[in-house]
Amino acid sequence: MIIYTCITNGYAELPTKMPSGPLYVCFGVQNPPDPWVGGLLPDLDDPIRTSRYAKILCPFQQDSVYVDATKLHLLNDSFVGLSESILNENKFFVMQHPHKHTYLEECAEYVSRGWVDGETLITFTEQVKDAGFDFSKFFSPLCTILWRKESTPMDKLWWDWYNKGGIRDQLAFSVALQLSKIKFDYEPARDLLNNFTDAEPDGVWWKNRMGDYKYCDKKDPDEFVNKLCSITGLNKRFRYRAAEFTKTGQLILGDRGKYWPKNHHALKILSGI
Repeated sequence: MIIYTCITNGYAELPTKMPSGPLYVCFGVQNPPDPWVGGLLPDLDDPIRTSRYAKILCPFQQDSVYVDATKLHLLNDSFVGLSESILNENKFFVMQHPHKHTYLEECAEYVSRGWVDGETLITFTEQVKDAGFDFSKFFSPLCTILWRKESTPMDKLWWDWYNKGGIRDQLAFSVALQLSKIKFDYEPARDLLNNFTDAEPDGVWWKNRMGDYKYCDKKDPDEFVNKLCSITGLNKRFRYRAAEFTKTGQLILGDRGKYWPKNHHALKILSGI
């Protein structure tokens, strides 16, 4: 089994104490420390987009697990055993995002965080609509880890859509997943991650964000979502769950699960039933 990652611009350091067994490959670093082996990436004039190249276009025809560089230090023997079990049973396995975003919520997060501008996402939405994408069947992924037995038929499609929809890869992933009609299996992210780490809201899994970026001005996504509704035909009341934490003003989108129910004292509900 191969565990691989990609690092550009040196935004993360490779841990050297890794579980025994897998071959460890890091794309983007020429002479990584043991036990890592280096791999080359093309220069795409943007370190973020470059770092996605091997992640999306899987270079292996054998069991492999892609892991974002910021999470490598959390891998342990339990993760290796879990990955071996997953790959023994599945050809392609992914995690479902804890917030189970709808299409509207996924796009709104990008606009609210300054990751992708609204104009790019409107054009992208029109293009995927023309391609026959069913917005009501959007699958909300957490692409931090991906399990593959080999490169998949959807990889190139994912890369093509990724280059049309801004710097984030999850939206394009869902489009490629549906349009390619590839067979895949998944598990809710927290359920799976809690087998080897702590993925509860205050858990260590979420406390090591690095390499955050901003590509445009952050905006209130409400009017943008209205435009998306007119293109997609999605009902805002049922497909756009938005709230904000009253103390910080932080926006939270999608399924809040058992952690922040609708009547939670720290929340102000903005949209959704």
